[in-house]
Amino acid sequence: MPILTNTLEQPDEPRRGAVWSIAEPDRELDANLIRLPPHAEIPSHVGAEVDTLLHVVRGSGVLVTEDDEQPLRPGDVALLPRRTVRGIRADGDGLEYLTVHRRRRSLQIQSGPSTVSGSASSASESSTASSRRSS
Repeated sequence: MPILTNTLEQPDEPRRGAVWSIAEPDRELDANLIRLPPHAEIPSHVGAEVDTLLHVVRGSGVLVTEDDEQPLRPGDVALLPRRTVRGIRADGDGLEYLTVHRRRRSLQIQSGPSTVSGSASSASESSTASSRRSS
């Protein structure tokens, strides 16, 4: 079922941070509406292991990269490739922007290797033996 929200009709709180996020547990994308109050910033940092699309919804600011600074205004879209340096600074109006990226799987602790017969290595060995017989 589609999820529909209006980015212009969000509550006034919180004043900073994620105002809206996709909550659907089985999704493959993450999307967040981020709000920065006037003159606030997200310091320059190396981005995560995913490409991120940023769409400015309201306000204005600056996208800081390793090479330069680019103005941000409503309607602007920026592709932030994975592992690149980026920072965001809001102007006097504040800034709201939507980010969209592939969902990052959380780290999960797993127990040691399975000893059940038919494991991946057994299947691989069977496949190799079968290939030799048919050659």
